Amino acid sequence: MKNTKLITLFAVLFIGTIMISCGKYEEGPGISLLPKKTRLQQKWKPVQTVDAQTGIVNNLDDDGSYVEILKGGSMNYYNHALLSPWGIDAVSGTWELSEDKTQLITNYTFLTIDYPDTLTIIKLKINDLGLMDSNGDKTYYEYK
Repeated sequence: MKNTKLITLFAVLFIGTIMISCGKYEEGPGISLLPKKTRLQQKWKPVQTVDAQTGIVNNLDDDGSYVEILKGGSMNYYNHALLSPWGIDAVSGTWELSEDKTQLITNYTFLTIDYPDTLTIIKLKINDLGLMDSNGDKTYYEYK
C-alpha cells in the first residue's frame, strides 16, 4: 500500500513538473497538444505592432498582407504596400525553428538582396502568433 502511494506521489510530481515547464513562450500558451511546427505552418496576417521604445500600439488595417509558413521550411511573404510598386506579388524564402524552438529563423531574397532574420516567438497558439525582433518591437498575427 505504501509503494502505491509513493508511486502515485512521484507520478503526480513528475506530471506537474512537465506541465509547468511546457509554457515556452512569454504570452502563451501554457500547454498545447499540437506540435510547435504544426501551429506555425499556416497563413498569418499581421494585426498589431508594438514599438519597444515608445510602447505605442498600432492596430493594422487588413491590406491583404500576410506571411505563409509552409511545411518543408519554405515561406511566402505577401506585402501589398511594399511589393506592388516593384510589380511583385510575393517573395519566397525559408524558415526554421531554433534548436530550443523559441526563435523563428527566416531568410528571403528581395531584389537580389538576402534578408536573414531571427525573431523571438513570444506567442504561438493555433490562431495567434507573436514575434519580437532584435530591437524588441513586437508584431502580432492572426490565422488568415
